[in-house]
Amino acid sequence: MPNIENKISISVEEAAKLLGIGKNLMLKLVTIPGFPAIRFKRKIIINKNKLQQWFDENEGTYGNYNY
Repeated sequence: MPNIENKISISVEEAAKLLGIGKNLMLKLVTIPGFPAIRFKRKIIINKNKLQQWFDENEGTYGNYNY
């Protein structure tokens, strides 16, 4: 597996690990409009750099992630 620091996109599992959350919550987050994810059929990839930006821009907000 390539080093996560050298990748521009990461998997749902890798993103969940980076954020310290579970995979199920991460799967809910990728459905939020504006979240930096792309779906290719069953594969979801997340832009690692934009994930940090999204997190910074949404810091302090409390969402209802029951999508």
